[in-house]
Amino acid sequence: MPILAQVHLVFDKLEKENIMKRFDMRIIFGFVLIFAGSMFLLQNLGIFYGGTDLLVSILLGSVGGAALYVYANNRENWWALIPGFTLIGVALNIVLDVISSTLGNMFGGAIVLGGIALSFWMIFFTKRNSFWWAVIPAGVLSSVAVQEILENVMPTDGIFMLGLGLTFLFIARLPGYEDNLKWAYIPGGIILAIGVIQLSFVQSVMNILLPLALIGAGGYVIYKNFKN
Repeated sequence: MPILAQVHLVFDKLEKENIMKRFDMRIIFGFVLIFAGSMFLLQNLGIFYGGTDLLVSILLGSVGGAALYVYANNRENWWALIPGFTLIGVALNIVLDVISSTLGNMFGGAIVLGGIALSFWMIFFTKRNSFWWAVIPAGVLSSVAVQEILENVMPTDGIFMLGLGLTFLFIARLPGYEDNLKWAYIPGGIILAIGVIQLSFVQSVMNILLPLALIGAGGYVIYKNFKN
């Protein structure tokens, strides 16, 4: 997860250099007020529509940013990552829907789910030595988000199960836990196999191979009978 690692390093740098503590949140509030006034003015003049939705997105994004601010000031406040990335994901979904309702319907759900998943991935990277459990909701939500995106272009049967199986295999391979997480190989392997079987192209192949296997078995039984 190189991108998540980079995000994690950014928070580390902000905390070490005390940048977030020097940044006055009143500046953000001032920009929100200016934006809100501009949107209402343009909408009342009939120049631009959708300003109310954008204002809501800005407000949600600001609250999400405030939650990340709480986390950046004190890394022990890992819980703030969940509302932070979730609200930012919801805000991006609203913005995308204003820009294009078609794109919003296609990718809006994936953006929200991806935001929630990102929060749990960050919790895992923040507390890697003790919060291994965060990988489970992160993997589940990431799998659903990927399925939401892919279902617009291809059959997605089995995609979720593949993601869930890989999540458990990832848990089993986590370093630093000795053999305490090896149990995850069992559900991981089973779920991964189910996901592979559910893939549409695998089912198409099986629809041919299974009848051929039955024909071959029947032919072998008849051959052995005549040979005897």
